[in-house]
Amino acid sequence: MNTESLRHLVALAETGSYSEAAARTGVTQPAVSLAVKKTENDLGVRLFTRSGNRYVPTETGRVFLEHASELLDAETKLLSSIERARGGASGKLRVPTSNIPGEYVLPLILGDFRKAHPEIEPVLEVMDSSRVVESVLAGGFELGFVGSSSLSEDLEAVRFCPDTLVVICPASHPLADVRSLEPEQLSEELFVLREEGSATRDLMETALRRAGLDSEHLQVEMELGSTSAVISAVESGAGISLVSIWAARGPLSEGRVGSIDIPALQARRQFSLISRKGRESSEEADALRRFVLGRRAFLKRHLLELQA
Repeated sequence: MNTESLRHLVALAETGSYSEAAARTGVTQPAVSLAVKKTENDLGVRLFTRSGNRYVPTETGRVFLEHASELLDAETKLLSSIERARGGASGKLRVPTSNIPGEYVLPLILGDFRKAHPEIEPVLEVMDSSRVVESVLAGGFELGFVGSSSLSEDLEAVRFCPDTLVVICPASHPLADVRSLEPEQLSEELFVLREEGSATRDLMETALRRAGLDSEHLQVEMELGSTSAVISAVESGAGISLVSIWAARGPLSEGRVGSIDIPALQARRQFSLISRKGRESSEEADALRRFVLGRRAFLKRHLLELQA
């Protein structure tokens, strides 16, 4: 077992798809399949099971992946420490980011960043917001991107992009064509949730609670490790959910899922660029920080276009 195999398994858990995991880690789909089979054979346990058209961790798999993620964080911290000790830079800048900024927001602007700074190669490490915060606090990364508003006092946070959650449902759902529903009309629906530690889940539960729906009494059908997995589960008819408009716009425009209009259910937030207070940043990290913050107006306009 090696850390490269662990990256494939973590990517599969976060995406629920062998093809998406392969695309994220830059290998072929058979390579991801081989990593899963070899690890399961070595350990003598099942780590994943199929749920609809997605793959989700088993109970044993969740325990394994929790520790696998810790090992990958430790490896990143070790390599970063070595680079700092050498007094040089490899040109790669490893950056932890939560799901939505890492998969839908930052890719919109990183192409222009590479054109402006061809000597710097950003490497995004997608994880949930709580792990991004922990990794930056631990010193393994110079900066990160999160959707969470609950941050340590030891972190500096600068907002760079707005977001709104929308209620999505299967395309054939009877509520998809109904306008201006009341929140209580969702009380009998099955919900598909992000995993614990996700900022999207925290915001969803807060919005539901403010609208009069206690999240503890929701009928939860399943919990998944990525927004793309949630959307696929909703598309397959598993239930409804609240997801970022950044992720939902494509599936909505393609007719893969429908939306439910609930004016009283408001879920808005700002994505933030975080760094540890008092830590001196490298030239590479400073360049990325300046570039991302310089694109705030562009990202705000893009969100308005998504909502139109």
